[in-house]
Amino acid sequence: METTITADDVRALAKSGDDEPVLALIDGQAVVLPAAELADHDHVICTQTALIQALGEEVTDVEAEVFAGHLTADLGIPGGPESTGLDSAV
Repeated sequence: METTITADDVRALAKSGDDEPVLALIDGQAVVLPAAELADHDHVICTQTALIQALGEEVTDVEAEVFAGHLTADLGIPGGPESTGLDSAV
């Protein structure tokens, strides 16, 4: 099953008021939740801190779409963005 990260997922992460929010893959679904609620088998896609470092405090619709595309692509690449350099391209 292929998971697609949407611009809405990125915006939800950007706007989350949770303590240390992350966008995680849980049972094949992208979910925003506090890092403390992650189970050992859950996969963190992106943290709010990393999102803000990449895009700043205010995320435009275009930035959200592009970032979501990069995150979706990273899900299918072993090693994720660290191995591809996509994190520096966003």
